[in-house]
Amino acid sequence: MRAARIHEDLVLRIEDIAEPAPGPGEVLVRVHAAGVCGTDLHILDGMIKPDPYPMTLGHEAAGEVAAVGEGVRTPVGTRVAIYNKIFCGRCEQCLKGRTNICDNEPEQLGFNRDGGDAEFAVVPEQNAVPVPDGVDLATASVLTCAGMTAMHATKLSGLRLGDTAVVDGIGGVGVIVVQAAAHAGARVLAIADSAKKLALAESHGASGGVILGDAGYETVADELRALTNGRGVDVFFELVGTTASMLAGIRSLAKGGRFVSTGYTDQSLEVHPIEFILPETTFVSTVAATRLDLQDALALASSGALTVPVAASYPIDGIHDALSALRARSVLGRQVLALA
Repeated sequence: MRAARIHEDLVLRIEDIAEPAPGPGEVLVRVHAAGVCGTDLHILDGMIKPDPYPMTLGHEAAGEVAAVGEGVRTPVGTRVAIYNKIFCGRCEQCLKGRTNICDNEPEQLGFNRDGGDAEFAVVPEQNAVPVPDGVDLATASVLTCAGMTAMHATKLSGLRLGDTAVVDGIGGVGVIVVQAAAHAGARVLAIADSAKKLALAESHGASGGVILGDAGYETVADELRALTNGRGVDVFFELVGTTASMLAGIRSLAKGGRFVSTGYTDQSLEVHPIEFILPETTFVSTVAATRLDLQDALALASSGALTVPVAASYPIDGIHDALSALRARSVLGRQVLALA
């Protein structure tokens, strides 16, 4: 089969490798679509290091079950979205439903285990989540990262009906956070680096926001307070990961507000605790999402309450073009690889 493989020299190559076979309790998924995520750039840049190299890239994939191992009940032909965090289902965290921080199985597709940018992928049966009718597999693939991450962050934010929420970073995850926050009953504002991205956010439920200018994030807190009559915002979803964006988010919060840090960053945050103590604000961290979050994202998509703007579709040979567009921040929505 063909697969996009990252090597220790940080070069991504399309290679012909052996098709995997499912073992006991596993399914072989014929991948139809694989999402292209900003985190893939972190792997290509060496910020996140697979162990071992080489590794098949990609943590967003959906397709059909092509074969099953011993003890598997999922029928061949079932359409599935792959939950990318491998989990044991038995530890304290899994029994609490927190499969994203499983104590015993730290593997993750496309991070330290062969991922979904290939014609086939093998995963435990419990990681193959059925895709509801009415949800196409390109959409399902994006929901395995951007969609479930948005659901997880929104749930952990403590968002309440009538809150004002800000989504900072209108990329593939951000546009879904906008929808999830609006669905929860919030007034949603967006921070975007272009008028086109702000318009994308508004077309998915935002009621306005801020376009970053030459001053960058220096004036963002003041602009958000102006949009809230000086009060500040209840929830700030931070998806950019720069020191400046994080500080702007913290300083735009209303009393009792929640700063939600989502995603990976190589930049540090230095802030005096008093900035949280006096207004009784909260720092909330999130990583990936639970299997239930993926199920919820698929259900919302099936109901029509959540849509995924697919900006472009590429064959596997076009992955370098997709990644270049992502690095240039020119993508309006999410890109996918069409593998079948």
